[in-house]
Amino acid sequence: MEFTFSNYYKEFSCIAGSCPDTCCAGWQIVIDNKTLKKYQHFKGPFHNRLHNDIDWKEHVFRQYNRRCAFLNEENLCDIYTEAGPKMLCDTCRNYPRHIEEFEGLREISLSLSYPEAASILLSQKEKVHFVTIEKEAAEETYDDFDYFLFTALMDTRDLLIKIIQNRNVPIRKRLWKVLAITHGFQLCLNKNELFKWEEIRKRHEDSGFRKIFCDKVHSRMNTSDTSKDLFKNMWKTIVPEMEVLRPGWKEFLK
Repeated sequence: MEFTFSNYYKEFSCIAGSCPDTCCAGWQIVIDNKTLKKYQHFKGPFHNRLHNDIDWKEHVFRQYNRRCAFLNEENLCDIYTEAGPKMLCDTCRNYPRHIEEFEGLREISLSLSYPEAASILLSQKEKVHFVTIEKEAAEETYDDFDYFLFTALMDTRDLLIKIIQNRNVPIRKRLWKVLAITHGFQLCLNKNELFKWEEIRKRHEDSGFRKIFCDKVHSRMNTSDTSKDLFKNMWKTIVPEMEVLRPGWKEFLK
């Protein structure tokens, strides 16, 4: 099994009570079945607390004022301090680590919703790169795995990273190129014409950032709306799809 992660991944460690926010509030934390059994058979004075503050039907921790029942006033986890780190469920043990699994490959990233993870990424001075290692692990097989699509996505992503990291080109032009490529790829996918993508991608690479490419972008730009209007429209598209975790978030956006 191959494992791929960013070069800064191992810099991360949870800063616990020092975090300016908490990941244990505002959303339901689902408990995996293996950990649920551990909680059921836990011995000692903490057993009653576990029994009372878990919704056994829904397999989640109970919440009080939208905070996990085990989150104390110092924003620390009582399960961790009272029962030990081995008693954390998979969600709490792994977050903000995120794993995407494909046949023979697991990609591990850090969720930028966690302030310390975002801080580590945004403080990188050099180009981010990715490390791949091999180690033994149980592999999943997927009956519907589309190897052709997977290969096209991986190759295209490598190209997008190469483009966005080319600091010899102004960032605006790099973003134009990324948008043009992803738009073309999505059209091929929607039309079930992925077999055409290699040729289209080659055209994108060959056109580079030359005048013919820039003129084409300019010809399709929306010039009737102000930047403020465009920004408002962007948020109208994105915000309804976002899960709101805190009261007052939408007012903050306004």
